[in-house]
Amino acid sequence: MKFQKTTEYALRVMIYLAKNKENRFSANKLHKELKIPHKYLERLMSRLSGAGLVEVLPGKFGGYKIAKKLDSIYLYQITDLIEGVQDYERCVLGFSVCSDENPCFLHSQWVKQREGIKKMLYKNVECFTKDILFLENNEILLAAYC
Repeated sequence: MKFQKTTEYALRVMIYLAKNKENRFSANKLHKELKIPHKYLERLMSRLSGAGLVEVLPGKFGGYKIAKKLDSIYLYQITDLIEGVQDYERCVLGFSVCSDENPCFLHSQWVKQREGIKKMLYKNVECFTKDILFLENNEILLAAYC
């Protein structure tokens, strides 16, 4: 299971803003720092600000900043905003009828993976800022999370 590219970008932006919560960043700065294409970034920031996750201050000294306390922003909120979280509830093979009572041949393996993903998604952004490192190219290296 893999996040959609837009979700990857959204998580990257939110963790970067959370890690630098006292600062505002222009779209151009975010584009350069996080290597996110401008077109993606503009639409993405509009969605994140529309959801109240990011604060926007227009003007020369404006920019984007995290809008809420870090412990009140959860990865599932970001993921759900961009791609929805319903895919993490469905059968990994796409069968409409797949359950513990009527499993597909990968069901038992998927259930374990799905629970790990859900556990991660229900962590708040603050957890991911404590032990996170940004590499030289601003890719995220997650050393550990709470």
